[in-house]
Formats: sequence, C-alpha cells, structure tokens
Amino acid sequence: MKPSIAPLRKYLKAILVGLAFVAGLAAVTLLFPGARLLGHRVSEAVRGRITVLWYRSVARLLNLRIRCFGELMPTPGLVVSNHVSWLDIVALGSQAPLDFIAKREVADWPVVGYLGRRTGTLFVRRGDSHSTRSTAEEMVWRLKRGRRLALFPEGTSSSGEGVLHFHPRLFQPALMANLPVQAVAIAYRGAARPVAPFVGDDAFLPHLWRLLALERIDVDLIPCPPLTPGRFDRNALAQQTRAQILSALELQAPPLTLSA
Repeated sequence: MKPSIAPLRKYLKAILVGLAFVAGLAAVTLLFPGARLLGHRVSEAVRGRITVLWYRSVARLLNLRIRCFGELMPTPGLVVSNHVSWLDIVALGSQAPLDFIAKREVADWPVVGYLGRRTGTLFVRRGDSHSTRSTAEEMVWRLKRGRRLALFPEGTSSSGEGVLHFHPRLFQPALMANLPVQAVAIAYRGAARPVAPFVGDDAFLPHLWRLLALERIDVDLIPCPPLTPGRFDRNALAQQTRAQILSALELQAPPLTLSA
C-alpha cells in the first residue's frame, strides 16, 4: 500500500523546518560574531535583518499566512501583544527587528533557547524579584539605545478566546525610558484556531508536529496606535493596551499589508 500524500508532506515539512533551525544556528554562531567587526550600529542592523529573514523563512515553511492590518512603529519603544502560541514570536519577528522578553523556561528548550539567547531575547524567571529587576534594567538600557522590545504582558499564553490580565510592572521600563508603547492584537483563524494555542502542559516538539499537519496557518496581526508614556502611568498603560487589543480582535476589515 502506498503511503498517503499528507503524511509524506508532513515529514517533508518537518525536515525543511529542521534545516531552517540548523541554518539559524549557523547564522547566529558564524555570522553574528563577524558582524560585530562592522561597528555597533551596522552590526545591529545586519543582525536584525538576518533575524527577520530567518523568521520569514520559518513562516514560509510552516505556510504561516500573516495578514498585517498596519505597521509596527518604526521608532524605539515597547511592543505588547496578547499571547496565544510560540508562533506569535515568528509572526511578530517576521515584521521587524525585535528583542523579545520570554519566560526563563524557554531558554532551556532545545535549539530554540540557544537561538533566543543569540538573537537578543531576554529571559525572566517568573516569581523571582531579582530576575525581574535585572531584566527591567536591561530593558531600559536597550530602549535608550534605540531598540524595539516585544513582550506578552499576560505573562502566559492562553487559548485565544480572550485576553488575560496585563501585568502593569512590565510596562515600567517604557516609562523609565520615556518611549511609546504599541499594542498588537494576534488572532489565529480557520483550521489553525484550535491548534495554534500553546497552553498548559504542551511541549514544543509535539505541538510543532501537530502544526505541521495543517495545510496552512492563518494569523492576523492588528497593530494599534502607539501610546505616549507621559500621558499614562504603568497601570493605565496596561489597561489601555489591553482595551486596544480587545477592541482590535473584534475588527473585520481588509488587511492593509500582506507579508510572509
């Protein structure tokens, strides 16, 4: 009996995604150190461009169809999103160079943790006040040096059916750096909606295997107008950005841009 087409395609996608991760390892190990010889500003631009291209290549291999209803702010600042899946990072990272803030557990994931560390991800240990303070200080330093940071203020992923409480303390670095905060709503559509959520006891590789079975993964990104820190304290920023995302998730408008 001949094997069906779908399983063969799934295995092929798995091999190609694996090769993409190998290419990512090669890039951050071999190219990133060499980029430092070009000077700080040029080095960061080169590294940012390589990282965005890598995210886009992974998105294409997974057939991640990203509809973006606008643009991420081009200036330094803090980008905050609702959190549904590790795919959120691929979708956002394919749009612009971003330094992500992730939970400490991700640093221990095979390959992914190493790639995260080398591409500028900051890992924070939840419930550890010292880790939280040091991460906040690093965030302020990077923001003042012209970086765009991205984090998920819910503190964990959800099923995508709603938006959890936003933790105000995560907005403090933007206030200290006096830089804008932009909310971006993320929504998975169609067949991907029940499969994309990465919650509970999910492990990365089994979840990736389930995603590979999908013909395509549709995801909408809806950037909202940036908020100026001078007009809000951290509690207000948390409330306002969450309200923006809740409102944006109800929109059904034609996309302004199309990528990946």
